[in-house]
Amino acid sequence: MARTAAFERDQVLTEAMTLFWSRGYNRTSMRDLTQATRLNPGSLYAAFGNKQGLFLESVDLYTRALRRETEATLGGEGNAAARIRRFFDNLLDASAHDPTNKGCLLINTLIEAPADEPELRRRAGEALKYVEGRFAEVLDEGQDDGSIQTATPPRHQARLLMTGIFGLRVYARMPEGREHAVEIVDTLLQGVIQAG
Repeated sequence: MARTAAFERDQVLTEAMTLFWSRGYNRTSMRDLTQATRLNPGSLYAAFGNKQGLFLESVDLYTRALRRETEATLGGEGNAAARIRRFFDNLLDASAHDPTNKGCLLINTLIEAPADEPELRRRAGEALKYVEGRFAEVLDEGQDDGSIQTATPPRHQARLLMTGIFGLRVYARMPEGREHAVEIVDTLLQGVIQAG
C-alpha cells in the first residue's frame, strides 16, 4: 500500500532531497525516487507534478535548513569576525563528517543543472544569494565594531566569501583536498577579515 503523501510530505521530501543530493538531479530517475520514497509513481506525480517539481520542493526544504543554520551562526553571539569564523568552522566540520563528499546541494545544482531547466539554477542561486546578503550585513557590522579591519565594501567581501565556499566545496573533491581545507579557510578569512 502506498504511503499517504499529504501526511508525510516533509518526510518524502527529505528522502528525495537525500537522493538528489547524493546522486545529482540528472542521475536521479523517477524510478529511483519511487524506491527511495516508497510511493508509487502516481502518488509522486499527483503530489509534485514531475521530477523537477519534486526537486524544487527538495531544494526549498534544504534552503529552509540552510537559512536556520545561517541565522543561528551569523546572527549568534560574538563580534562579526567571530561569527564569520564560526560559520566557516561549521562548514569545515560538516565537510569532515560527510563521508561521501556530497558537498552542498545548492552548489551542486548550479554546476549540474541542465541548460534547458533554468528554474533549477535560479532557485539554487536565490538561496545562495541569501547567504551572501547575510555575509554583507555581518561584514558591515564588523567594520563598525572594529573586528573586521578592511575598508573594502562589504558586498565585495561577501562575494569573495561565497567564491571561497564554492571553491572549497569543489576543491574538497580532489584527492587529498580535504587535508588543505583548514589552510584554505584560514587564508581566505585572513584576507577578508584582517586585511588592512
